[in-house]
Amino acid sequence: MSLLETRAEWLKLTRNADAVAKRFGREHLLIAATFTADPLAPYLGMQLVDEPTRPPVIAIAPYNQILQLCHGGAEAFTSQTPDAIVILWRLEDLAQGDLRAFLRGADAASVLAKVEELAAAIAALRARFGGVLVVSTPPYPHSPDHHVRSLRAAEGLGGVHRRVVELWLQRMGELNGISVLDLDGLQRFIGIRNSEDHRKWRLYRQPFSEQFWSEMATDLARLIRAHRMAPMKCLVVDCDNTLWGGVVGEDGPAGLALGADHPGAAFVDFQHQLLNLKAQGVMLALCSKNNEADVWEVFDRHDAMILRRGDLVGHRINWKDKAANLASLAEELNIGLDSMVFVDDSPLEIAQVRAALPMVACIQVPEDVSAFPGLFAAYRGFDREQVTDEDRARSGMMAQERVRRDLSAGLSGEDFRRSLELVVDLFRVEPEHVARVSQLTNKTNQFNLTTIRRTPAEISALLISPSTEVLAWRVSDRFGDYGLVGVAILETGTEDVEIESLLMSCRVLGRGVESAVLAAIGEIARNRRANRIAGAFIPTAKNQPAASLYADHGFAEITPGRWTLDNLTALEWPEGVARPGL
Repeated sequence: MSLLETRAEWLKLTRNADAVAKRFGREHLLIAATFTADPLAPYLGMQLVDEPTRPPVIAIAPYNQILQLCHGGAEAFTSQTPDAIVILWRLEDLAQGDLRAFLRGADAASVLAKVEELAAAIAALRARFGGVLVVSTPPYPHSPDHHVRSLRAAEGLGGVHRRVVELWLQRMGELNGISVLDLDGLQRFIGIRNSEDHRKWRLYRQPFSEQFWSEMATDLARLIRAHRMAPMKCLVVDCDNTLWGGVVGEDGPAGLALGADHPGAAFVDFQHQLLNLKAQGVMLALCSKNNEADVWEVFDRHDAMILRRGDLVGHRINWKDKAANLASLAEELNIGLDSMVFVDDSPLEIAQVRAALPMVACIQVPEDVSAFPGLFAAYRGFDREQVTDEDRARSGMMAQERVRRDLSAGLSGEDFRRSLELVVDLFRVEPEHVARVSQLTNKTNQFNLTTIRRTPAEISALLISPSTEVLAWRVSDRFGDYGLVGVAILETGTEDVEIESLLMSCRVLGRGVESAVLAAIGEIARNRRANRIAGAFIPTAKNQPAASLYADHGFAEITPGRWTLDNLTALEWPEGVARPGL
């Protein structure tokens, strides 16, 4: 869709916005900028449309009203509490007089002071607003007073801009739950001349080209979606002409293109990209039509191989249908097929996987392999804002899980659970846990009773609420640590204890952890002299594994989806599960 078509389609979708808003829940965004940001709305809106009947509501604050928004609240700019607030700014708008003074010999102290003032305002907004908060970095400043190609640009205004960006990122990093939209990086990617529109700036205070607005919307939509959509979990790659150039069964390890020279360098770069993804928590696996011994010989003996066997969480190296192999891998790893990405050089294999498993994302290696690393780097399915300790340890955890699975094959379910020597450590959430807790509320779909999503700021607000308990738990056994795998949010302000949220990674299901968590909630209820424990189960397309939790533990369904338990002593800590203590 062209830029003009995008704008026209957005106008058509929003023509009856007021009527639609009364019939459907819609995402509500508020954008404030030091410039006129109205051109952003159609591009961002079209990026965020999930259903044509539910376009998001996008409110634009008046020109250069950021400080008023931060200190006065969103109520002055929109009638509805927004789900997300976006703050966009340019240095030349914020501190134009100070920049001119700097160019004429003054120091940069007053420029930095204006940046500190804006950072303090953002902190005030963050303290009051619990939704998604996105702030931009400032792009390189432009005005008739200076030019980026001036001979003194690097040590002059260029140096000040670098100091500003460094200071700004430091201050935003000190706040909880701030998402950063890198307009500085986007401008470098597009180019200064392609990003500016001097005529519209002078006419309407709109400084950017339509291309820049469109690309800004793409990156902004990715940030907003990252709060409510899970990134891809597993990357499955072919071997021949994907991990290396050539066919190992025909060329042998010595004949493969893999090394410092073209075309082997492209495959080396790709393998480095895979290790970068692994460090962010993405699981790596192989799916190759090959002789297994040939593949492992390359892994074990080729000097230029970057990837190692230990980097993989699974493999299917055989002559079977690749779609069937991918389905088998997903079952083994206990993940959905819609969280897998498959990379292969063969258009036929890609087409067959797409036909059989349309939920699997596919990336084809291009004929010009020199373009392959750049093509792969542009894929956004693995986007995540934060990388937690659990993300970094995921591949190691999967290796431990294979050992557990081998053990379970020869034991009954109860004997297997006892043999694990499971430890469930429940604790009250502290600020250092907020990022992981928020991640779990947003990414856990299967064992999740209500699927209520929470931003880091919302979790932080709950921690200081006198009527709320936020619990989390770590699980370990004799094979290793599963990490922080579950969250429960309890409302305790009435005579009942209400389970507002209860969710947990599927990796620990069926091992007594669910019973341990409910037993701990029972203790909290008894200590508070509560009358009962209450909770809801709200069914979704994916959370069937949690459907029977309340019934299995003696709760009664008083209305559809609404469960209560009066006998608080009925919840007992499961045998064979150790407990350090709440």
